[in-house]
Amino acid sequence: MRNNILGGLVIFMVVLTCLLMIDDISNTENNTSDQISVEIEQPENHTDLAIIETEE
Repeated sequence: MRNNILGGLVIFMVVLTCLLMIDDISNTENNTSDQISVEIEQPENHTDLAIIETEE
């Protein structure tokens, strides 16, 4: 009895996964990608050097 429940659960999950994949493939016209623009400001007197302080 327990094997039947586990087998049915596995089959249900496989069918659900297949249906979701088919739905994603068939709805390609609704996929719109949003472009995100990023602006970077460089302040004056700015260097890209790292300062490492060590004590000997």
